[in-house]
Amino acid sequence: MSSVLLDLDDVEVPFRENFALLPPETPLIMYIVLIPFAAVFLIGIYRRLERYGWSALGEALRNPRQFAGRVFRYSILQVKVLGEWSAGFMHLAVSYGILVLFIGTLLVFVDNDIFEPMGLKLLIGSPYLLFEAILDLFGIIFITGITIQLVRRIFMRDRLRPRPEYTLMVSSLWFIGLSGFLLEGIRIALQRPEWSNYSFIGASLSSLIISWNLPANLLNQIYLILWWAHALVVFGLVAYLPYSNLRHTLIAILYSGLTWKAPRLPKIAETPFKLEDLEEGGAEEVEVGFRRIGELNWLQKMGLDACVDCGRCEYECPAYASGTPLSPRNLVQKLQNHMWRDEGLDLIESGVVSHDEVYACTTCGACVSACPITISPLEYIMESRRAVVMDGRLGRKAAETLNNLIKTGNPFGLPRGERRKLVEELRELGVKTLEENPSAEYVYWVGCLSTYDHRLRSIAKKTAEILGKAGVSFAIIGEAETCNGEPARRLGEEGLFQELAYQNIETLRKHGVRKLIVHCPHCYQVFRNEYRELGLDVEVIHHSELLGRLVREGRIKPKTGETITLHDSCYLSRYNKVVDEPRLALSGLNLVEMRRCRENTFCCGGGGGSYWSEVKRVKRESVQRVEEALETGADVIVTECPYCLSMIEDALRTLGMEGRVKAKDLSELF
Repeated sequence: MSSVLLDLDDVEVPFRENFALLPPETPLIMYIVLIPFAAVFLIGIYRRLERYGWSALGEALRNPRQFAGRVFRYSILQVKVLGEWSAGFMHLAVSYGILVLFIGTLLVFVDNDIFEPMGLKLLIGSPYLLFEAILDLFGIIFITGITIQLVRRIFMRDRLRPRPEYTLMVSSLWFIGLSGFLLEGIRIALQRPEWSNYSFIGASLSSLIISWNLPANLLNQIYLILWWAHALVVFGLVAYLPYSNLRHTLIAILYSGLTWKAPRLPKIAETPFKLEDLEEGGAEEVEVGFRRIGELNWLQKMGLDACVDCGRCEYECPAYASGTPLSPRNLVQKLQNHMWRDEGLDLIESGVVSHDEVYACTTCGACVSACPITISPLEYIMESRRAVVMDGRLGRKAAETLNNLIKTGNPFGLPRGERRKLVEELRELGVKTLEENPSAEYVYWVGCLSTYDHRLRSIAKKTAEILGKAGVSFAIIGEAETCNGEPARRLGEEGLFQELAYQNIETLRKHGVRKLIVHCPHCYQVFRNEYRELGLDVEVIHHSELLGRLVREGRIKPKTGETITLHDSCYLSRYNKVVDEPRLALSGLNLVEMRRCRENTFCCGGGGGSYWSEVKRVKRESVQRVEEALETGADVIVTECPYCLSMIEDALRTLGMEGRVKAKDLSELF
């Protein structure tokens, strides 16, 4: 937008008359009044940057490309906000309305305080008319959005907290938008410029005001009072911003741009150490997890402060829906409050963070996917679990599971001879071990559940049978296979996980394994994403991916005349985006989808160590999931995961549906 020489004698040229209808000393008084509000705002921003932000600013400057890319995706395009259409539209209307109105206010400041003293005019002629039309357009968009939000806050609420602070802030924003239009309407009614139609909302309001036939001096007084009320509410909100929920308008932008380096799906939490490095350095013990807010890094602290308390994580959380003490929103909000109260408080010992709260989590990742700001409550939960383990506060069942892993190499604590039995059963199907078939293209990793649970053992047998009949070159490791350590890591025992991981990595390297087939999504997640950080580099294929490929190639074909519905595993669909391949494997069958499917699946409740720990539920996740499956009218609930199959079969028994509706692994349809 270019500037022109100021010439107000030419009344034919439209221009912005700043501080119209106000006393000449108004600008000076306004800036004097603004000073304390600005000081309060700057102090609040400084306090937050002092707590976590200087590192953040440095990181943004060091990695501008990654930072800008994530800011564009999550703050400008707001892709996660728009994942929920109604709330997304409301937020988009409010945020873009505020942004454009702020830019408009900034241009008025430049026009009045920089250009006019130099005899120049920025807002004049056609650019000014466009300026007025754009401000009116985005002003009405802003008021529409804030009205929807106000109605939701007062009347609907749904997942929104009924907190007076939030309602007051939204009401203040609504007043700012409405009073801005009223001021414009009064100004047009008194001045009646020829170009007023470009301010189409203000012009409409001015026609209404003119029809009231109020005296001009009275309108002037109303304008003066309303102008100062508008200004003071704006100043007040700006000053309050760093101390209120509105701080997300600044902090969330900075945070979302920096989370490119944070552990996000498919990663769950940072790897706090590597046993190989510790052994080389001679260290015997390392502290992991966090008990105090002061032990969090700067990005984790910023994540707490960025939380807008929208409740999307809570709404999607299966543990919360099951009536456990866990609400990811409550957890983050509690940590946020204590960050400013007492960074040194032991959150576990004091009971601020409880055992059942952090162990109710199934690590399904729904909260991470739902958060529009990309906060990961899962990260705080996993760090808390590590601290619980370090303190020796683990529950009885979980502690037994860890002891079983140490003693027998499996979470059940069953004799290692059970693996030998399964190897013999697979040999009867023509399967060979790596020693017997060292040139096999693939290695089939059977896993603990399908080794030690006799119902789930049928999955291993069926998968092996299909691979053999389809002519896939594969072998099994045999008795040398041991637990990959996933239960230990999910329960918070990082050291034990890595001991088992390095043992398995050595076994796989010894045999030169390059391609690994698994039928358990938990094994898939660990081998594909988590072992990689410890040095394993192999191609990992889930059996649903391979079955889909074989169906596409015409080498196998599923057979059943029953109506089926597919339960997507969290670790497969939400973590690793494997959603099309299982459906390809089911080609030609009568598949009906559940309400929550694909990446928006609902957890069975068996993940995150929940299978191996005890936290009471009011209504178990698996029961809720089966009820959702029954709504489809399906005869068979198809799973891709031994944990899911076990949980769903148990839920069918609980609901008295055993025998009427079946649960089957994907492989059992071939």
